[in-house]
Amino acid sequence: MTEFGYERTLSQLRLALLSDCGCEDRLSKAKDDARDAGLSGAEIDAALVERSFDVRTSSVLAFACALKHGDLSACAKAENHALSCGLTRDELDFYRTFVRQIVGTN
Repeated sequence: MTEFGYERTLSQLRLALLSDCGCEDRLSKAKDDARDAGLSGAEIDAALVERSFDVRTSSVLAFACALKHGDLSACAKAENHALSCGLTRDELDFYRTFVRQIVGTN
């Protein structure tokens, strides 16, 4: 369990970050983990294109993907949007660390 307990969000985030990794084994494991976390097929498909049906999760995905791509402008915009959706700076710091862990292992 994570500090914030957001297994579904982390599963979607992992899928979004790994969607272009080129490693079918890692992506297949991420999909299996997402199903285990309770995500539907539609939610998995959405995460693979960096989207979510939940506005807070969408803001996390936008923030994380901007970090992954090194787009500072998009990152600042996504961070502001996430904060306006009710996420805290502590949560964003947690997600920032999570992104580094996932992207750093590609």
